[in-house]
Amino acid sequence: MSRRKPDIYEQQKQRYWDGYRRAPLLKEKYPKVTNISVEMSFKDNDERSNPKPQQVEFSQESKAFFKIECPCHECVSGGFDFSSAINELVTSHLDKLDGTITCQGWQDKERINKHRCFLKLNYTIFARYKNES
Repeated sequence: MSRRKPDIYEQQKQRYWDGYRRAPLLKEKYPKVTNISVEMSFKDNDERSNPKPQQVEFSQESKAFFKIECPCHECVSGGFDFSSAINELVTSHLDKLDGTITCQGWQDKERINKHRCFLKLNYTIFARYKNES
């Protein structure tokens, strides 16, 4: 019996969950942090549609996995990684950090190597720290 080859979207989902499973807990990666919150809004320059704003919360028991998939469901190899922004926030001991990330995935599987997604994500990240008495 032959096995069906996973499609590109299944492979993408598998890579995402593999990364999630390998990530440490927030309290292990950033022991002085009690909570991280990320507020996101999206802007699609192609006017396909602007996904709804989202908010993600990370407690000490959450995985320190700061990637989200692109909300454009046909996007291939896209998404957004907040790892470096959160690392900057925490190592600088900031309470808030704003920025923009652009999805570098492909708009859909028919346009791989032809047309990027380029969905823009504006974010605000908030961090709360343990009291240092």
